[in-house]
Amino acid sequence: TFQKTDVRDMPDFNVFFKHDCTYPWYSDGVWFLTQMRRWGQIGEPKPDEWYHEQARRIYLPEVYMTAAKALIEEGHMSADDIPDTDGFKPVDNGFIDGIPFDGRAPTAYLKSLPVGHQD
Repeated sequence: TFQKTDVRDMPDFNVFFKHDCTYPWYSDGVWFLTQMRRWGQIGEPKPDEWYHEQARRIYLPEVYMTAAKALIEEGHMSADDIPDTDGFKPVDNGFIDGIPFDGRAPTAYLKSLPVGHQD
C-alpha cells in the first residue's frame, strides 16, 4: 500500500480506456490459452486455428465497439481512442520473460518456451 507521505505523479496508475487497454484483443485470449496448454490445463496439442477460433468466440470486439460508439457520442471518448486493428497486437518484445509473443503463431510461441508443454 501507499503511505500518505508517498506522493508521486503517476498519471497512468489507473487506466480505464487509454492505450487500448480495454479492447478485446484476440491475441490476449490466445496468450491465455497458450498458458493453459503450457501448464497442462488443455490436455492435447491444438493447431493455431483452434486458438484463434476460441479467442474469436470469447473476445467480442463488436460489443466493445457498440459501447465505444456510445461513449464517443456522449463525448466521453474520442474516435482516436479506438484501435484500427484485426484484433491481434503486434509481436511484443518478450515482455517479462524475454520471449516474444505473436498471437497469430501460438504453436511457434509454445515451441519457443523452455518449460511446459511445447506443442
